[in-house]
Parts: sequence; C-alpha cells; structure tokens
Amino acid sequence: MADLDTIPFADDGPTDEEARRAVDAAMARARARGPRLRGAPRTAASPALWMAATSIVSTLHVAAIWLGIGGMEGLTNGWPIWRDDHPIYFHTAMVNRPILSASWTTAGYDPFFMAGYPKSVVFPSSSTLPDLVIWAFGGTRPELAYKVYVLVAVAALPWLVSLAAAAWRLGPRGIAIATTLFLLYLWTDFPINYAAFGMVPYLVSIPLALVAAGLFADYLRDGGPLRWLLAAAGAIAAWLAHLTVPMVLGPAAGLAYLGAISSAEARRRQPVEPDGSTPPRGLPWTRHLGVWMLVPAVLAANAFWWLPALWLGGTKGPSDFAFAHSGEPLGGRLLKIFLVEAEAESILIAAGLVGLTVLLTRSRILGAALAGFALAGFFWGYLAAFTPALDFLQPGRQTYAFYAALAVAAGAGGEAILRRLADSPSRPRLGLPTIVAAVLILVRVLGPELAGSVRARLGGPEPFLSSRPSGRLLWVADRVKAHVKPGERLLYEEGGKDLPGIPDPFRGGRFSGLIPERFGVECLGGPYLHASLTTNFTQFGEGKLFGQEDWDRDFFVEYARIYRPSAILCWSPHARRFCKANPDLVKVVDDDGTLLFGRVEGFGGDAIEGSATVRAEAGRLVVSGLRPGVDGSVVLRYHHVPSLRATPPVPIELRQLGGDPVPFIALRPPRGVQDVVLEMAAPFGIGADGSGPNSKP
Repeated sequence: MADLDTIPFADDGPTDEEARRAVDAAMARARARGPRLRGAPRTAASPALWMAATSIVSTLHVAAIWLGIGGMEGLTNGWPIWRDDHPIYFHTAMVNRPILSASWTTAGYDPFFMAGYPKSVVFPSSSTLPDLVIWAFGGTRPELAYKVYVLVAVAALPWLVSLAAAAWRLGPRGIAIATTLFLLYLWTDFPINYAAFGMVPYLVSIPLALVAAGLFADYLRDGGPLRWLLAAAGAIAAWLAHLTVPMVLGPAAGLAYLGAISSAEARRRQPVEPDGSTPPRGLPWTRHLGVWMLVPAVLAANAFWWLPALWLGGTKGPSDFAFAHSGEPLGGRLLKIFLVEAEAESILIAAGLVGLTVLLTRSRILGAALAGFALAGFFWGYLAAFTPALDFLQPGRQTYAFYAALAVAAGAGGEAILRRLADSPSRPRLGLPTIVAAVLILVRVLGPELAGSVRARLGGPEPFLSSRPSGRLLWVADRVKAHVKPGERLLYEEGGKDLPGIPDPFRGGRFSGLIPERFGVECLGGPYLHASLTTNFTQFGEGKLFGQEDWDRDFFVEYARIYRPSAILCWSPHARRFCKANPDLVKVVDDDGTLLFGRVEGFGGDAIEGSATVRAEAGRLVVSGLRPGVDGSVVLRYHHVPSLRATPPVPIELRQLGGDPVPFIALRPPRGVQDVVLEMAAPFGIGADGSGPNSKP
C-alpha cells in the first residue's frame, strides 16, 4: 500500500467497498483520459522541492544553534556552559564516568556537594543522556564533549520531527509543513528556552517520543521483526532521554493499541481484499505478544538508570517548594492560548485538528497514536493544574508535547489539502497560490516574533548557549585556585532567586558545578539549591545557611565543626556582615563589593571525631590513617548513604549530628586496619534498610 492511499474504513461492508472501488476506478480513468492543463505543476518534481524545503529550514536551525553556542571558538574555549542547569548536568556527568564503568549503573556516591549524597535518578532525575555522552566521548576534553552534545541534540530537533512525520506516513509535502511549523513554534514560543536552561534532555525527548509513537503505530499496522525492533529502539531512546516520556508516549501507545484491536486495519495487507470480503478485526496473536514484549524490553534496556531508584527512593526529599502551583482558573488559561500566548499555538491548534481528522480517516491506528500523544500533552500541560499533587511532575512543560504533536498533524492536514487541490481537474492552478498565500500569512503573523527571538538569542553581547567565562566567573575561579587546596571544603553561597533589593550576582550562572572538576574542591552550597534530596539540608544560598536565616556565631561554629569548611564565598548582606564581624573565624581575603571571599579558621580536617585522611573521588571515599577517638570510632564529615560498602569490611555506623536529617559515616576499624575504601553499591542480598551488612545505627 502506498503511503498516500486511502485506507478503507474498518466498518464498511463489502457493498461499500465495491462501490468505493468502482468510484475510484472511474475517477482514475477520467483523469487518465483528460488532457493535462497547461501550467499545471508536474508532481514528479514536487517531492524533491519539498525535501529541499525541509532541508533548508532545518539547516537554518542548525546554523542558528551553531551561532548560539559561539561557533568554533565557543566549542573550543576550554570552558563548560556555566548558566542555569548546564553546570549541574556537567558535574553529574563527570561524577558518573567512573561510576558507570565500575557498576554499570548511573548511581553512586558524589562527595563533592551536600557533604556527600547519592547521585542517582532520584536527583538529578534527567541526567542520563549527558551522563552517557560524557562517559562514552568525554576523554580528555569533557567540556568539549558536553558542548558537542548540546549542539547535536538541539540541532537534531527538526530532523527528528521530520523522521516522526515520516513514521506517520506523511509524504515530502507533509514532512516539510510539519517541520516548518514545529520550528516556528520552537523559536517563537517557550521551548527554545529549554536549551538555554540546560534542559536539553527534555527538549530532545519529545521529538524522540514522537518518533517512537509513530514507529509503534507502524508496527501495529504491519507487524514484522524489523518494525518491532525499530519501535523498541525508539521507545528505549525516548525514555532514556527523559524519565517523563511515558506521560505522553504511554497514552499514545494505548490509544493506538485500542484502535488496532477495534478495527480490521492491522489485518488488511491490501487496500481491498481480493475477494471483496472484510477482514476480521483485531490483531494477530503474534502482534499482541510483540506489543506486550515491548514493555519488558524497554524496562530492561533502561534498568541501568531507573533500577537504583528502588533502593534509593528513601533519599528523596521534599520537592514541592521548588514548584509554584498556578491558581489560575482553567478557563482563563485556555483562553490565553488565543489571546495572549504565541500566535504559533493558535495556528497549530487549528491546523492540527484538521490534520488529526485526516489521519483518523486514513488510518485509525496512526490517527489514534498521534491523537493520544496530543491529548496527553494537553491534559498534562493544561488540565493537570487542577491539583497541586501533580506539581512535582512539572506537568506544565508538556504543552511542548501537545504542540509538537499538532505540528505533525498539521503536516498531514496541509498535505491532504494540497493533494486535493492538485488532483482536482477544476482547480489545478490553486496549489501554488495556496502555498504562497500560506507562507505570506505565516511571515506576517510569526515573522516579527521569529525575528525578535533570533535577535535576542544571537544578536546580544553573548549568544544564548555561550560558554565564554564572564568576569565574575573568572574572579571566582582565580580566588578558589589561589586560596583553596584540592580536597578542602568551600562554603559557597549559590545564586538563584534575587533577594529583596539585591539581584542574583551570578545572573543565572551556577559556578559551583564547575569547581570540583576544575579545582578538586568540595562545595557546601550548590550545585542546585532545591535538590529534592534529604541531604539538601546542607545548602548555602539565597541568604540561608543550612536552612537558617540570620544565623549567629554559635550556629556557624556548631555546623563548621561538623562540615569542616576551609573557605567561604558569600554575597548576601547577612553573610558578608558575619564574615567581617568575626575575623577570628573568617579571614577576609578579597571583597569586590558584591562577593566576599575568605578563609575559615580552625575547622580543617576530614574527621569530626577521631582522625583520618580522606581522598574524595567520584563514586568513592579513599580513607587512610584511621585513628579512632575515645569511643573507638572515627566519624567522617561525609553523609552516610544507603548500601554503603567498606573494603576491607569495616563496621559502619550511622551517626546523627546537629539538625542534619541525614546521618554521618562512623567507622569502627578493627585493630590494625587503617585504610578503607567506601563505595555505594547495589544492595542485593542485604537488609531492607539498604545500609549493608556491615552498617548499623
């Protein structure tokens, strides 16, 4: 069956089929007999022109991203992207390199922030893709590999949408329309900001999920081992990119499956059965089996990153404070789509509804899959705001899935309209004028927004994906390098929200995520102030020290004895005043009027009780020179984590200190044992508390 052939309705009877066949044959004969009208376009040349149009708009997008990252100079300047969430993903990818090689999971001990925490899908929840990229390609230039990953992932978006449109059996015209509308939406609405924010995994996951949904629907229609493998690969890649993909891919697959079992389409190999009979409804049993085998296949292929969440779920802390629930009435929000939001949204809704109707008419399975994807995006993006209980999923971002699906649907609708115009003997000259009119309307409606968006992101002092270090970043880097030794701890007041009358001095930069990799220094503060972990108590930022505003000397000394900082960098008024008022605790080294840098006196060392030397590495703590205190234990300044293992085996205790909700590591080394390596390992065969066979409270 050709992609453009009409698929008969599954519930039509034999008489309807025969009548339709007769009508189609008569129309074909009439077209064959009729003379070709002068000036009518030759359809043979059209596919090449439409494919060229797709390539041109996609290449323009690639060029914009290349300029946005700073071109070759931006790629090779030796610095990672330092704004928003990019440093978080870069840091966790660096920590993950030895962890993934040793354990074949993306979960392990990160000693560089929050006094040690379990890095896993619990936090950061969407780092798997950059983790894999840096692990595989980081080499000696991990910052270059990270920027190439950003460049390739964001540049690939239109090509992925084109692939998704092809999976939905759109021809060259439909693919060009879908890709163009998607790019117009991407650049004139919010989604392009995801690239700047560092949310590249989510940005690329939606087009990947569209491809996966189309491949799954294709397998439902026609079956076969190759289509099954393609569907499985698409789903695996999409879920690997971002863990929220099932929120939209699941409904798409579910509706497509229902469409397949309720129609005869999946059993129809030809447009019309040879004997004119109607094939039975439903799927062959082998295809049912294939559908249900996809689930364990996708789970198994992604187990290396999601499985650790089963034993690390208890490390999750509150996340509601990180998300603001919108109290806006649903009706008002929906009305704003047409009155306030970007014009691309209204265009996609109108064109997408036409396209979904066309797809459902041509193929119940393909149409249901795309409708399910769009409906899921609409539900999560607009309707899920009815309860704050869903806020932790950040459902509002799924409007991106809604409009991306509508772009593909709009391609199907536009292609159907152009085909109808081209095939009509009475309207052969309307195809080109229709295309020109549509382009002019889009230019008039979306052109100013598009130009403004491109100008803002590429025409400013720095392009929106720039990694060129700012003067403030260089100031911080110089002070850390000069005054903090590798292995020491820095109290780093992270930025984020502005304080009353005081803007964030880092202007969106999160420099802390770069410090461990660059200088081997541990940070108390950062890389993200609102990490959804219990260890996030150990934070310094936005005017708070370990959750306390306006702390006093006693509070500072109590926690300095626990966390053992050697230096401090701060910017909030209270922190700056405290450092200047307590010269015996903080020796001010430099102060530029905004940032203050000082050495913290009297709290060095790696042990809180007893003595030991700790070399913190990605994934493990190498402890040497163990000398127990009066109670026979050595309490380290590092948090205990589930499934902590000691090599050689040493009894591990959990020591609660101060107001920190997470216990610290206490070792009871047997006589003669002075050196121990501590690692977080999979807790197979150990107690339900996940503490390991040699851990006890």
